[in-house]
Amino acid sequence: MILIYDFTYFANNGVLENFLTDIAKDMEHYITKEGDNISLYVQGGEEELKNFSDTLSNALPFSLFLKEVNVRAGEQWESSKAINIPECKVTLPFTQKALQSALTAFDPFTKNEIGLNPDIYAPLNFESKNERKKYDDNFKDAFVKAAQSVAQGGRLNIKTKNGYFGVSKIEDKSYENFSVMLTDLSAASKIAVLKNSEISALASLEKPLIKTHTNLIFASNHTNFPRFFDITLANDLFLYLLGVALFEEGVEFVVLEEKHSEPDAVLYFEQEVKAHAPFQICALDNGQNIILKGTTFTAPELLNSLKQLKNPRHMQFVATMRELELFDEANCGAYLSLKNDDMIMFYSDKAGVLDMVNITYEHSLKEMLDNIANEDETGSRLIKNYTEKFPLIMERAKNISLENGANNIANLWSIAAFIMGLGEDLQSAQERLFENIETFGGQKGPRVDYKLADEKSVKTNLNAHKFIRSVMSFRLADVDEGLLSYGIAESLVYFLSDFADKVKENFEVKNILLMGSLFGSKTISNLCVKHIGARFNKELPIEL
Repeated sequence: MILIYDFTYFANNGVLENFLTDIAKDMEHYITKEGDNISLYVQGGEEELKNFSDTLSNALPFSLFLKEVNVRAGEQWESSKAINIPECKVTLPFTQKALQSALTAFDPFTKNEIGLNPDIYAPLNFESKNERKKYDDNFKDAFVKAAQSVAQGGRLNIKTKNGYFGVSKIEDKSYENFSVMLTDLSAASKIAVLKNSEISALASLEKPLIKTHTNLIFASNHTNFPRFFDITLANDLFLYLLGVALFEEGVEFVVLEEKHSEPDAVLYFEQEVKAHAPFQICALDNGQNIILKGTTFTAPELLNSLKQLKNPRHMQFVATMRELELFDEANCGAYLSLKNDDMIMFYSDKAGVLDMVNITYEHSLKEMLDNIANEDETGSRLIKNYTEKFPLIMERAKNISLENGANNIANLWSIAAFIMGLGEDLQSAQERLFENIETFGGQKGPRVDYKLADEKSVKTNLNAHKFIRSVMSFRLADVDEGLLSYGIAESLVYFLSDFADKVKENFEVKNILLMGSLFGSKTISNLCVKHIGARFNKELPIEL
């Protein structure tokens, strides 16, 4: 009897193939692969296969890249089609098998059966103001002492296979460059607003960071704590075992920062390790996950193939087409960044990559507003009325330089946010705008103008003036700041949707690809999936 297990796996890192090989090692089996489709063929008796199915179900981890699993009966055993199992060159946080073994012995040095393992080993050292001890075994004692130090308000430095971290209980204060680690997933609802898709992602094999915001109860009790933050579960066994000990002490979440300069306790091993860049995702409502930061789980061959491309937007466009295997089709790509110049691009196998729509605006906000006033009588009256209603904003606008920012939508939004009065400078105004977008509870915002400078030209600019004029008009009409903020984001998605329809009709474009860190916004990307049907990277970050 033959059973075939079909998997859709959106990565080429070899993780799934190696897991399947390990799980099926006692069975007669082989594996085939075609694109994102991986199939495991297993042969045996009926009872044997029933037991194997149970084993596979319990042993196969939930991965962010694993999207679909089906089983079917097979008729032919064609082991000649078997692939050679690729070497898995990524370092996983911990597998279920390793975790069970580590918990039994409380041993953070337990190795994963899949992927690379750093060359680290005992002793584990614990140091505090009153004690210094090396542990070759009985590691639980060290973790309990470290957890007790944190539970009592102390600052702990802990060395993990991903680098050094400072650990402490949450305080009602402002933080920078930090994340919150849950010591148990059950504590998530006590601090954060998370959807089911995000909770599932936190518990995945990859253990990513997810940007979220505080819930009302936590925010009311911690008024100085940042509203938005990154949340995670332990992403290695050292943090996991510390989390177990902390949870026993009644500590449900802690702050992870750079290691403290004057810690109350230190927990470390003696070998050197290379710190990994954080792995952060945006979990969308449809179950799709967008990788925002980190190449920990990316096949090294894919990264190496991109090094010859220097232009960030072209590199991202080519990388996305390569991942999705789209070089035989005409594609349109929108690269919208928080730090680089934006560009909407076109690709065909005949023309290559062509730039289509970019963003430009003046060198100062005063110059922009003066030019709007001089465009026509409506513009002049708009600036006059706005100055009368918001004199302080318009006075501050005279000193706002636009020279140092990239030519992108994000910076255009910061200008709009400043004009709306969301902050006293561009950065603080932009931050408030994004907060409004992510926390908006309504269904629809006002339609803000996104227009092209030349609607008939293939190569043109976004008309920044029409956008700013539209925002100012809504603000003069006393549209609520939260509603207008959401409308700014929603209207961008409608603009991209209309543009996508146009290029599909005029240039026979088959695929719309979205790239760049602006799409790290959960709200914006969910709207894009809903209204555009666009595609994103699979295993590479959305902005390299």
